Amino acid sequence: MNWRWVSLAAALAAIVIGYGAFVDNDDVPTANHEMPEQPGYYLKDAVILRTREDGSPGIELIARRIDQRLSRAPARGEAITMESVRVNYFGKEDWQWALTANSGLVPPNSRVVQLEGDVELRSLEGNANAYLRTNELAIDTEKNIAYSTRSPVKVRFGQHAMTVKSLRADLTSEKLRLETVNGRFDPQPQR
Repeated sequence: MNWRWVSLAAALAAIVIGYGAFVDNDDVPTANHEMPEQPGYYLKDAVILRTREDGSPGIELIARRIDQRLSRAPARGEAITMESVRVNYFGKEDWQWALTANSGLVPPNSRVVQLEGDVELRSLEGNANAYLRTNELAIDTEKNIAYSTRSPVKVRFGQHAMTVKSLRADLTSEKLRLETVNGRFDPQPQR
């Protein structure tokens, strides 16, 4: 009779353990088989040159590091981030614009480059003291237009400085449009 009680107790224990495992399934750790997010690619000390149809240089992008993250949603695309960015725009007649920034971002499926942190735009032809400086600037790489995304923007002309609310620079025609100019010219001390 002892074996019957032991068999019955073992059967009841198996039922209780099985029921407990079935009910407490949420507390059981599950294995995660997903790969951690990996870069689609990354480049260090990158120099990327986009040429025109005739083969002449158009835009040169230089960055300490460029990363593209893979997206799990294919329709969303991939964002591209950059560190220590310099963009050179070559004109048709050898003129050139240089744009520098601490970091940059190209949103998924976009032709606009968003630059941030000590952004500076200067023409390498003509007056070396004339440049634009702001914290953020965006560039439409198809239309070759740079525009401010945040206010204020500091503009220097030789020994004079002016603060404006927003700007738009056409890099092809070399024209600058300042909007809502509430600044004034202040003489800068000679160095």
